[in-house]
Amino acid sequence: MDKFTWLCLSSGHIFSDHIGWSPKEAAFKKVGPVQYAVHWLYGVSEPLILKLVDWALSQKMLTDTTIGKLCLKAVALSSWYFPHGIIVTTQAAENWIDFIAQSEGPKGARLAVGPCVCQKALNRWQEPVKKDMTVLYGADIYYHLNLGYELVSAEQAKSILNDCHDAGLVHALEFCFQSGKWHFVICNCDKDICAPMRVYLHTGKFNYAGPEVVRHDESACLGKEKCGRCIDRCIYGVNRASADAIELDIRKCLGCGLCITTCKGGARHMIVRKDYKHDHQIPSNILLGRRS
Repeated sequence: MDKFTWLCLSSGHIFSDHIGWSPKEAAFKKVGPVQYAVHWLYGVSEPLILKLVDWALSQKMLTDTTIGKLCLKAVALSSWYFPHGIIVTTQAAENWIDFIAQSEGPKGARLAVGPCVCQKALNRWQEPVKKDMTVLYGADIYYHLNLGYELVSAEQAKSILNDCHDAGLVHALEFCFQSGKWHFVICNCDKDICAPMRVYLHTGKFNYAGPEVVRHDESACLGKEKCGRCIDRCIYGVNRASADAIELDIRKCLGCGLCITTCKGGARHMIVRKDYKHDHQIPSNILLGRRS
């Protein structure tokens, strides 16, 4: 396909009907051509943006010096319009997938999965590769950009989520412009390649705490020698070994739930976070499966 034909076809999709999330009405509605076009342009330029982020994070003067860290944090803080993600458990992500698949609303693509955009842009690969789960109008955009995305069912999407959980990846419900109506993807993130996750680990920006947080039963904890899997599984550094048990810095827990399923002593479970701050973007009652 020549560039002119591709551009014409892509432009036609911009002015078609596309489904998006409306936080104000807690329902789906049509996405306008301006929003779709802006996000389409972001999709086209995303690989270059990721390469620039990766370059910045490879500069020791930015990551290893006090002034550099302050500069990096200032840039991250000013980049509020780029994708930020709410961190959720696999069950919460499945609840969101079910809500997307089952709710009434405008017609259009709802779920598409393709190769991780960070891995593809940086040409650095880890399994599973096909883990970039675009949703709603995002599924339309990335599917029609011919980047290797395919439309999938809710059951297929949930199977991929579980594979990602087993691989130690964190689910992030991503949206642009700090608005749930710009929600377009469920990212499955690692700490080595994923650009937003790496930015968070350096700056504390781009990831938000989800509606759940871990609770730890010290009496059931087997300690590092007999288990200790939570230390390796947690991307956020919540856990550390101490004597015969594991100590938690609960302030660092964003609620991914990775430590729950590999705890040999069954010492952990997720509880509702009392100070969840993102109901105005993606409501906790949907994520926690409490829809009326």
